[in-house]
Amino acid sequence: MPRKRRKKRKTQPKTVLASAEAETDKAPKSFVIRRGKVGNKVISLVHDVREVMMPNTASALKEGKKNKLKDFLNVAPTLNVTHMMVFSKSTLALNMRLYRVPRGPTLTFRVLRYSLKQDVASIQKKPHVPTERELLEAPLLVLNNFSDPSPENKILASMLQTMFPQIDVDNMRLKKCRRVLLMNKSLTDGTIEMRHYLIKAAPTGISRSIKKIVRAKIPNLGRLRDISEFIEKDGLVSDSEAEDNEENKVKLPQDFSGRGNQRSNKSAIRLKEIGPRLSLQLLKIEEGISSGATLYHAFQKRTPQEAAELKEKKRREAELRKLRRIKQERNVEKKRKEKEALARQSRIQAGLVEEVQQKSMDAEEEEEEEEGQDKDDSARRKKKKDAKNDAVSKAKKKKKKKKKETERNDDNDGGESGGDDDFKGFESESASDGEWYRREVGEEPPEELFEKGSGRRSRPQKKRKRVSSSSTAPSASNKKNRKAGRGGYSPSATGRRQGKPDGAGRGRRNGG
Repeated sequence: MPRKRRKKRKTQPKTVLASAEAETDKAPKSFVIRRGKVGNKVISLVHDVREVMMPNTASALKEGKKNKLKDFLNVAPTLNVTHMMVFSKSTLALNMRLYRVPRGPTLTFRVLRYSLKQDVASIQKKPHVPTERELLEAPLLVLNNFSDPSPENKILASMLQTMFPQIDVDNMRLKKCRRVLLMNKSLTDGTIEMRHYLIKAAPTGISRSIKKIVRAKIPNLGRLRDISEFIEKDGLVSDSEAEDNEENKVKLPQDFSGRGNQRSNKSAIRLKEIGPRLSLQLLKIEEGISSGATLYHAFQKRTPQEAAELKEKKRREAELRKLRRIKQERNVEKKRKEKEALARQSRIQAGLVEEVQQKSMDAEEEEEEEEGQDKDDSARRKKKKDAKNDAVSKAKKKKKKKKKETERNDDNDGGESGGDDDFKGFESESASDGEWYRREVGEEPPEELFEKGSGRRSRPQKKRKRVSSSSTAPSASNKKNRKAGRGGYSPSATGRRQGKPDGAGRGRRNGG
């Protein structure tokens, strides 16, 4: 039988998660980007500086050739970004600008020297590569020799402090303190050295062999009879512990990362440099985002009177720009209104033209409709007239045909029988012709074609053939008998009855 899956439950209460999210939202965030053509080394330096600012920076940010600084400044407030570090290269040296988004100030540094993370690891005997867990918390910021009361020094110190989350000493957990960022200012030339370290702790007062056992490293005891020989052979302390001073050794108030670093135990705190290194020189401090007055310059010094004059000049220039902007907005609004008025007038004119065109088109359509109706009426009348003429011609042809058939029948029958029946048939056929005419034409037939009513027509007189007075001419009955082969009048037959040869009688007829 399959085992039931264990239901996943949240081990942390909602209050803890909510407080962690609130702390993350309050933490300052940053962009580290490059501008212009800088080279592969500077690109690697940008990635190393992003690792220093982790986790409150955009580690996978990509800068395109078409992206401008204004694009990053516009999107920064949406992502709660408070600082921007921009690396650019000039003809003299590599520069770094530090912006406080969105209102400034702007600090400009010259990068005198720098070393990448891989360069720092290459000079170490046992280099350490930071893991993702060690980069989950922001580094601790340590400022050294920033106690000068000058205005530029105060601005610089406050700018660096606001780049990282504030430290709450009462509620801090030692396990979250994994890295430290050191900013050391030289008292002679004012250069700033930046170093990035990893914090490590090792238990003190134990030998190297015991440290191996504590760190879960199984020693080789094949040549020893007892484990006590392994513990006692190396002495009381390790070789590296001789380098630790009493200042390094502290009593841990909480558990720290690493084996043997238990609460209330004494451990030695050590720093492992992981890079990168930067040597910076402050050049200039400006108000706003590289657009305000210059508050400090490393190479140009001004008296208070000159500074006041420059400030007044900047104020006048700002007012002049404001007035020009207002005037430009008024001109734009005036042009917009004029354009709208012209468009409205053109629409009115276009509407009048369209109305006239529409009226003319309507009149043309009405004329076309009237012409079409007239054409339809004339075509309908013509069609009706043609149908009537066709019906009349068909009726006349039919009448002539029937008349010929009647005469032919009378000639065949000899006028002896069928007179009344033929007349009745003729009358019924004439009536059916009248109905056909009414159905096809839709009008009453004219009187010359068919008679109205059911009265009998006068019997048509039969055409009689004229009979010759000669007694030798054959009659109609003789013609029938001759057709039937029963005899009758025949010159040859008469001659044969009279005993005359065929040739004599034929010759007398031919001779006259």
